[in-house]
Amino acid sequence: MAYTGINLGNLKINNRSAILKLLNDRCAMSRKDIARTLGLTPATVTVICTELIDAGLIRELGEMQEDKRVGRRKILLGINYDRYKVLSVCIESPETCVSLTNLKGEKGSFRRVRTDSSVPPELFLRQVAGLCRELMEEVQAAPEEVLGVGVSVPGTVDPETGVSHLAYRIWDGPVPVGPILQEQLGLPVLVENNVRAFAEAELIYGDGKQAENMLFVKWGPGVGSAIVLNKQVYDSKRSKNAEIGHFAMNSRGKRCRCGRTGCLETFASTHAMADQLRESCTPETMPELYAAVEGDLSRISAHNFTGFLELKDPAMWQILEQDVGMLARSVCNAVTMLAPDQVVLYGKLFDQPPLLERFMAACREIDPQYNEDYILRSGLGQKADFIGPLALAVNRLFLSAPFD
Repeated sequence: MAYTGINLGNLKINNRSAILKLLNDRCAMSRKDIARTLGLTPATVTVICTELIDAGLIRELGEMQEDKRVGRRKILLGINYDRYKVLSVCIESPETCVSLTNLKGEKGSFRRVRTDSSVPPELFLRQVAGLCRELMEEVQAAPEEVLGVGVSVPGTVDPETGVSHLAYRIWDGPVPVGPILQEQLGLPVLVENNVRAFAEAELIYGDGKQAENMLFVKWGPGVGSAIVLNKQVYDSKRSKNAEIGHFAMNSRGKRCRCGRTGCLETFASTHAMADQLRESCTPETMPELYAAVEGDLSRISAHNFTGFLELKDPAMWQILEQDVGMLARSVCNAVTMLAPDQVVLYGKLFDQPPLLERFMAACREIDPQYNEDYILRSGLGQKADFIGPLALAVNRLFLSAPFD
């Protein structure tokens, strides 16, 4: 990544942001090395770093160990990730996770609640705000110690207004998520699409520190995607997401929740795959699966069908492999168009070895170069319940907008 600093007094904030982002990427650096990397004068770096230390945003970590060095050793600087706490709200179906952590996603407290789409959104969001207050009280965090609130929601989101326009399977119309939570908590609230937020987390905490251009694919209740270009999450001016899940696959397919027909999600989402198994399962076609649910096909659902992946029914796997192949072709077609440096996978279905193995095999069948070094699972997958909203708040309220 090319880091750029600007030696103009009226652009000090830009330089502060550049220093914080560099320290986040490199973990620790000396003042001299910061100046050389950013193209700033040592004096400029010294002044800004002194201000950041005084504000508690960075701290000295001790002397740098160098071989055969004569004279004063360099002092390493690093971000003080304990300076602020962050509230993260990950709204998904069927569950919402609320957390309070430090700036690095450590030392956390968590609450989980069923995402209740049966009540008005305002009531559910007030419940979420109550959980946020519980967490603050639990660790005795004063409002001034909390940087802000990051919120991720499926579907179309307007980050400028904090409005979720269509959160599939959660609410059907526009919901002012940001304004509601901000009124309840009195803290800055940032709202973003869930996959875009996770992509932002990869840039701050994951493999995105090295890659310039990436394609993210989430596979779970839905099929989502996000694009990173030149280390920036692609932002449509019309608040549109890079929706690989809504690639048109079959004009005679089922009506999708987005209103179109035959989208990838109507084949390869958890709900669609469970529906296909339930519709096709008989004692003759899928004897193992039929026996596993004791003949009660209603027990095959979007929330539990992955528990049957160890079964060997050929007819079951014919259906699943067809869906996995459809997803693999969609991803590979997107790769052909975008030519990303890397493809990053995450989500509950990619966490299932039988499905992941078949997905990778289907990708390699299309192009042998699409191996595990190019298409890889995110190292942040274990933190998927909070890392996206956390990164959203940290990037926009801390790294990109440092304090005076």
